[in-house]
Amino acid sequence: MKTIRNIAIILLIVLLSGCKKNPNSPSSTSINVTYEQIAGSKNHSPNGTWWGYNQSKIVRYGSSVYMYVIDNVNIDSNPNPNASNPSKMVIYKKEGDNAWQKGVSLNASRPGNILIDSEGIVHLIVFEPTYTQPSDNGSYGKLKHYWFPNCKTGDITNYQQETIIDNDGVSQGETVNIRVGASIGNNDMIAVSFGMNQTHQMYYKEKNGIKWLMDYAGQGLGSDYYYPFVQITDLGVSILAIQDDHPNIYQKAYYFEKRNGAWSQEKIIDLGSHSLASTRPQLVENSDIYQDAAKQIHLIYSTRLNPSDAYLNTFTHAVKNTTGWTNQTVTITDSKTYWIRLIEYGGEMFYLCSSRDKLYLKKGINGAFTQLDVPKVTGMYIYVTSPRGGTSTSENYIDILMLSGYSGDYPNAKNYYVKIAKSELSKIQ
Repeated sequence: MKTIRNIAIILLIVLLSGCKKNPNSPSSTSINVTYEQIAGSKNHSPNGTWWGYNQSKIVRYGSSVYMYVIDNVNIDSNPNPNASNPSKMVIYKKEGDNAWQKGVSLNASRPGNILIDSEGIVHLIVFEPTYTQPSDNGSYGKLKHYWFPNCKTGDITNYQQETIIDNDGVSQGETVNIRVGASIGNNDMIAVSFGMNQTHQMYYKEKNGIKWLMDYAGQGLGSDYYYPFVQITDLGVSILAIQDDHPNIYQKAYYFEKRNGAWSQEKIIDLGSHSLASTRPQLVENSDIYQDAAKQIHLIYSTRLNPSDAYLNTFTHAVKNTTGWTNQTVTITDSKTYWIRLIEYGGEMFYLCSSRDKLYLKKGINGAFTQLDVPKVTGMYIYVTSPRGGTSTSENYIDILMLSGYSGDYPNAKNYYVKIAKSELSKIQ
């Protein structure tokens, strides 16, 4: 019996030594996180805070974190957030471990962008509706820039403002698209971008500029390209946008780049002729844009080409080089991974991944997944502090918003703020 037992033990050791951990399976690494429930929108649509996946919604400067929430209780009585019934963009500040401080409320019909400059001054890019007819859905309006000169001392009530793009509220129609993306550079230049009438436009202003200037990133595009991810780079501006021609939306992704004063455009992926495209919209989705420490541009986009599952994503990580793009497939652990955001730390690229109700971190293209111990948020949309929003890479923390995108959870949807020390990333293999 002893001999048989020894043989069994030897066989078990041999079998175990031949086993390799599946990199698609969550690892047992424990990452310390802190989280808390935060304020959120009462109503899901058309302008819950979760909406606008291309936008910057949270920023950090030292011990100060800023975010905004869309207060849309106004659409209880009228579902159209127009100028006679505006929703509010409400700014919040968290200092250290203190409670969130509520600031001023600004008229808005859709979520916008929050940015932080090199001096710690917070900026808001806000779409304000101008048409007052009760039936107007708030898509016609002006684009405003607000900033808070005394925010570092806790004042997020008093502000300065200017109009980037005006609208008369009478006859002009659309002068700026609601799906605005924005970025702020190391030199404090701010750029905002949007698609309209098959063009892609960028407005920008230098730190000490007198006025906002306008560029066409692309014209005569043959499609509308919306939801732009904007990244101010060391050499100019990079923009990643998605084709959005109803009803057959999200079949192409377009990249616009201004480098040394000149614009170029290219299709990153075009599935308009795919066999599924005629019957299935949303074969392509963009997820992030990032400029790394080596000044290379990174893009994350997904495709949905499984014939039997319209929601099964395959993610591609594209890195721009001198001859084009290097594309790699990002392994995922959850078949319903919906979003990936990029985080750079210690010379490595990490992936923050969200599924329908779970949050993961992953190191490198082939690294194992670590599931984070956070509450479940159904239909989760994630937003993270990033250099494109002005948060410095030298900050010691990663700040994340987990926002509910599931309409069935409203009006009682739960949203969370998550904080992770970057030093925790060193635990991930």
